[in-house]
Amino acid sequence: MVAAKSGEKRVKTRFAGVYTREILNKRTGKPDVAFDINYRDQDGKKVWQLVGYKSDGVNAPFANQKRGAILDGITRGEKPKRQRQGNGLTYAGAWAIYSEKWLPNLARPDDEKGRYEWYLKDTLGHRRLDAISPVDLEDLKRGLFARNLAPATVRLILGDVRRVYRKLAAWGLYDGAIPTDAVKIPKPDNARTRFLTEKDALKLLAALKKRSETWHTIAFLSLYTGMRKGEVLALRGEHLDFAGGRILVKDAKTGSRAVHMTDEIRAVLETIVPDAETGLLFPARNGKGQIRLDVGSSFKRAVADAELNKGITDRRHKVVFHTLRHTFCSWLAKAGVPLFTIGELVGHSSVEMTKRYSHLCPDTTRSAAAKIGPMLQQAREKAEKEGATVDHGSSASWIQDTGQPKDADTEPSRRP
Repeated sequence: MVAAKSGEKRVKTRFAGVYTREILNKRTGKPDVAFDINYRDQDGKKVWQLVGYKSDGVNAPFANQKRGAILDGITRGEKPKRQRQGNGLTYAGAWAIYSEKWLPNLARPDDEKGRYEWYLKDTLGHRRLDAISPVDLEDLKRGLFARNLAPATVRLILGDVRRVYRKLAAWGLYDGAIPTDAVKIPKPDNARTRFLTEKDALKLLAALKKRSETWHTIAFLSLYTGMRKGEVLALRGEHLDFAGGRILVKDAKTGSRAVHMTDEIRAVLETIVPDAETGLLFPARNGKGQIRLDVGSSFKRAVADAELNKGITDRRHKVVFHTLRHTFCSWLAKAGVPLFTIGELVGHSSVEMTKRYSHLCPDTTRSAAAKIGPMLQQAREKAEKEGATVDHGSSASWIQDTGQPKDADTEPSRRP
């Protein structure tokens, strides 16, 4: 039950059983409007219930819908649900619980933290979880696109919101509707089809060497191993197995895996001295022993120096750091390396991701089908040597001789 405090007068709205109160919101410290509803429960007792606040997007029609749903339940003999602790949580409060309990389990928690700080904290942080509607998220989505964010980024942000709701619901801290269920999540077509030629790759590495020895090394490792940017930047001295000729990629996007250390890669890695404090091969320049998070201007300037994006307007065809990984996969496909092997080397999460390189593979289907003839011919010759009776003809020869297809169980019809 919600009692009106001294000085807070409930005012009727045009909806029966729906009232407003002018209050001072403790959370924001600003004047606000609270929406209350009243109804009689199954025992005839009058109940007051707070629905929410105007600052959270709650209004009289919304409160009326809430009241109507409760009355329908009482008519069916259902007891009104008691509001669980957590239904009054703001998104910021929910995020605090989520980031403490679940975020450490993720391979790249800093990415999600950054998206919350940049795109969700100011827009949803002050809103109550149960007051955020699908329409609100559609507005959020439209605003993100207005900021020229890529569809893939918008998809990640909405996915973050959905995950917070679902986790709190699974933990019993929220029992309301999950608004993302009614929102169309963008499905971006962001597959990059461009990969570097050998000449372009050499131009880029040369330009990088002039700009930054560090980023030359980082790019070299990605090109020679197919490792993601984040995987290279997270490498530590303990991940280098020189004796076994392997690089251990820990907590990658699709789990841990081992990357082969070729002679070229070994020669480069042996020149790197890991950070004394963290063991990172490429620590951030702030001196705090943190992992680098961005690509940096050196790579972008080197791409410009090599004129690799000159005249290209479609962002999917522009050279970015991920192009190095795409180039690694594309070169292997052109060399005839099986797609399954490529996927294993780079840690693809599904076969579908590797299939994008199938058009680069040599056409082995024709040569594969042509192997059947020689196999049967060898078997035929071996049988003849052993004195066995073999069939030298084909169904086509029977059709030519008799005008009818050969039947394995009957003799061909004879002409009179």
